[in-house]
Amino acid sequence: MLFPEMNPSMDSYRIGTILELVRDIITKLAEQNLRVRICVQQSMGQGIFTGIPKQLSGVSVLLRKMDWQSEEGEQNEGMLGNYVNFGNIGNDHVVNTRTDRRGNKIEQDDVFLLICPQSMQGVDSSIIAPLQEMTLAVGDRPMILLNSDLKDKPSAQGQQNVRGRKDRMDFDDSFKSIYHFRNLYASGTSYFPILGAVNKFGPTHPWVVSQRRDRVNDGGEVYVPILSTEEEPDSEMMMKAFEEA
Repeated sequence: MLFPEMNPSMDSYRIGTILELVRDIITKLAEQNLRVRICVQQSMGQGIFTGIPKQLSGVSVLLRKMDWQSEEGEQNEGMLGNYVNFGNIGNDHVVNTRTDRRGNKIEQDDVFLLICPQSMQGVDSSIIAPLQEMTLAVGDRPMILLNSDLKDKPSAQGQQNVRGRKDRMDFDDSFKSIYHFRNLYASGTSYFPILGAVNKFGPTHPWVVSQRRDRVNDGGEVYVPILSTEEEPDSEMMMKAFEEA
């Protein structure tokens, strides 16, 4: 979902908007008796090449401080710690059904939501390896990647751009788009004005390109569909549709 407030590459990016969306999604899943684990990328790299994407800095703390309405007498009483839990990215953060030392049954995670997983520029450790390990541990349970960026980034010693690049690209391509929305702009170097949007409203829905048009007499704006395809349209298809609209 890459409208301006949720696009990490833009100055208008606001982590609070993403967290509000996460809370809404998670609450709806928990209402269906699904146990959800919200995962945030941990620090990557080694030595001086260690860090976390600035867009995710402090997110783990913010998640725990959010008002989940889970206290006694509140709307979502008991949800936190039971149906909603937190973790990082990796196979050691996947909980399966088991019994603890006291004989208490621990229920497994049903769904995993990963917030903005991404490889970092200047860090030799790609997010792909821990993410691959996690998908193997998760098995056939749903794993949702929200606004992920799994493309290679320039690393300190060029490792992300050389070793195993094809395997990383294939792994990125293995994920299926179940929902997509992003704004389109007239120039690749300027984020305004907004030209339109490309969206996919569900797993079985088509990809739709819409053109933004201004209403008369300062009556706001409207998005008019101009192209529909079964596969994600490339830039050439979209520009042709805009020219013919």
